[in-house]
Amino acid sequence: MEGVNHPEHYQGPHECIEVMRAMFGDQAVEDFCRLCAFKYRFRAGNKDGESKEKDIAKAEWYEDYLIGMQKEYRNRYANYGRRVNYGKED
Repeated sequence: MEGVNHPEHYQGPHECIEVMRAMFGDQAVEDFCRLCAFKYRFRAGNKDGESKEKDIAKAEWYEDYLIGMQKEYRNRYANYGRRVNYGKED
């Protein structure tokens, strides 16, 4: 849907949300995604000039980005704190 994935007004040498992660950290961006998804679902179809479908698509974009961040985090720390055998028998 036009204007949802990578809208032109947020383009530059870097994706806006990636700069946000670098500047404010992952937790702040996760919170931002949750709040934006809530906002777009809450107002869906009630803002002049924006269709319900476009608002829902925007909410889903933020939800998908949040899910991707959480998967990235889980993958990065999947083995953190686990006992490693290194080929020796217990």
